[in-house]
Amino acid sequence: MTFPNDFHRHPKLRNQPAEVKWAFVEMNGEARIADNDGRFSAEDAEFLWTPEILAALIASHPVRPLVIRDGTDYVIREYSKHQQTKADREALTAKRAEAGRKGGLAKAQASASNGQADGGKQKHSQSQSQSHQTSTHVSESPSLDNRASGATDDQSEPYRSTLASQYGIDVMRIRAHIVDKLGMALEPPDVVNVSIWVLNKIKEPPRAPTKYVLGAITRSPAEVQQYIHESGLV
Repeated sequence: MTFPNDFHRHPKLRNQPAEVKWAFVEMNGEARIADNDGRFSAEDAEFLWTPEILAALIASHPVRPLVIRDGTDYVIREYSKHQQTKADREALTAKRAEAGRKGGLAKAQASASNGQADGGKQKHSQSQSQSHQTSTHVSESPSLDNRASGATDDQSEPYRSTLASQYGIDVMRIRAHIVDKLGMALEPPDVVNVSIWVLNKIKEPPRAPTKYVLGAITRSPAEVQQYIHESGLV
């Protein structure tokens, strides 16, 4: 509840005894506690304050008293002009809830936008990095074939293992798949060769290289088999 700073000087209260002044303050406080917008039943009002005090409040002004009698109720006159009403509080609550909802939506949208932007940057960075690795491996691919490079098996094996690790491929799993689908038992270095050939056929590296290679062998077994024969891997 609120009162102006010069409340105690108001003509309707200035000449009232202290108990009447305090009763009016109490009445405003009880109205807020009861959330009744300043309207008390006679039973409640007369239980809290004596008939003499209530009468003094009603007689505080001949036309505009502090309290009026409305039927069986005692009503603080112009309560809504000086105090916050129940409707005021409900409207404020609704306004705050709506503001909170909009703020939550805006925050969620901003978070989603930032996440998409960060994800795009990360994906672009990863794509650039992996593309760089792919292009590097393509330029080095002639050395993958012992027959073309003249390297011995002992010299080429560490290199092929490094390539398998860089490309993220499971050599033994792919080898077993080639045996199952093509009936060809390739040596691990040759499996690496076939896998890199499959991966170099696409523009961007897949998220799951091994799974992609397995799928490519399943989808195009004849094409893979032709590459194996033309490369002299068997």
